[in-house]
Amino acid sequence: MGASSRAAVTASGAALLAVAGYLSQNLLTGVVLVLGTLFALGWPRLLELPTRRGASIVIALSALAGLAVVRLAGAGELAVVMGLAVVAAFVHQMARRDGRPRLVESVSGVVTGAVVVVSAAGWIAIDTGEVTEALVVTAAATIAAAAATTAVPARTELVASVATVVGGGIGLLIGTVLAGVGTVPGMLVGLAAGILTAALHVLFGRFPASHRIRPALAAAVLVLLVSGVPVYLVSRLLAA
Repeated sequence: MGASSRAAVTASGAALLAVAGYLSQNLLTGVVLVLGTLFALGWPRLLELPTRRGASIVIALSALAGLAVVRLAGAGELAVVMGLAVVAAFVHQMARRDGRPRLVESVSGVVTGAVVVVSAAGWIAIDTGEVTEALVVTAAATIAAAAATTAVPARTELVASVATVVGGGIGLLIGTVLAGVGTVPGMLVGLAAGILTAALHVLFGRFPASHRIRPALAAAVLVLLVSGVPVYLVSRLLAA
C-alpha cells in the first residue's frame, strides 16, 4: 500500500468516526474497537518487533480494556489501564523463550502501541450533547481532509505543509458553521489534526514495512486513534 492508499484508509476511518459519533455512542465504541484491533494486528509488523503475536495481544487487550473502563467508570481511570498495559508489556517479555533479543525495542514498541489504543478511548469519553457531537464531527472531518491532501503526488515536504493548512482551514470553516464548536477552537483542532497527520505521513513513508497491508493499515489508523484523548480534553474545555 502506498501513501495514497494509506491516506484513503485514514480519510474513510475519520468519516466513520464522524458518522458514528453523531449517531450513537455504542456505534462509536464499535468503530473505535475495530480501528484499535486493526492497529494491534499491524503495529508490531510495522516496527518489525521480534515477538509480533504476543505484542498484538497486549495491544489489543489494552484497547479493549480502555474502552470498557471508559464506558463503565469514566476517562479518569485510563491512567490505571495504561499502568497495567506497561506491566503486561513486561510480563510479555518475561514469557519469551527466544533469548529476548532486542528487548528494549520490543518493550518500547508494545508500550507505544498501548498508549495509542488507550488514547483512542478518549473518543467515547466525550459526553453526549450538541457541543460534543459537533466537536467529534469537526475533529474527524479535519483529519479526513488532511489525510486526503497527503494523497496528492507531490514532494513530501510540500504535501505536509499543505495538509496542515487544509486541516486548519477545514476546522475554521466547520467551527464557523457549527456554533457548538466556534471559530477559534475549530481552527486550532484543524491545525493540530493537520500537523499530526502530516508528520505521520512523512514518518511512515520512510518505513519499508508500511507498503504491506497490515502495517499500512496500522499506520493509516494511528492518527485516528491517538487523537482520542486530545479531542476529549478540548471537549472538556468547551464544556467549561
